[in-house]
Amino acid sequence: MSSNSARDRLAAILIALLGVAIAAGARAATDLAAVQVVPTRGQSADQARRDRYECHNWAVEQTGSAPIRVDPAEEAADERERDIERVVTGAGIGSTVGAIVGGYDHDPLASVVAGGVLGAAVAAITGRGKKKEGPDPAAEEYLRALSACLEARGYEVVVPSEPEEA
Repeated sequence: MSSNSARDRLAAILIALLGVAIAAGARAATDLAAVQVVPTRGQSADQARRDRYECHNWAVEQTGSAPIRVDPAEEAADERERDIERVVTGAGIGSTVGAIVGGYDHDPLASVVAGGVLGAAVAAITGRGKKKEGPDPAAEEYLRALSACLEARGYEVVVPSEPEEA
């Protein structure tokens, strides 16, 4: 195998691993606006809006917090930026270590690329664990209070389930 062929193969592996690492970091956020309120006693749409508004105010009063609406696209973009920074930093550190450790090899560029791939992969894997923060306790408390109020007024509250993480 020629030196250029090995370099091309290592570069392709690096690009593929970076893509996987960036894609693996995406996760869905709980969207309280997606909560469905279904009338069970024949309430009109206007009545349902009033009840939801009044129950929202009551839930805020009870919990001391109001959910902050975050644009999911903006949150995902921020996460992607952090993922990219983490993977690039890991690749840089790995490349440096690869150059130092494998620099005596007959193909120092292969050591640098291999170290970069390994560093990027380690950064991506360790970054995934940091994102599993779980639901926001204040939002969960607010949702419980809101649901209790709406159910007492004759509504079924349907909370969308979060997608399972692989």
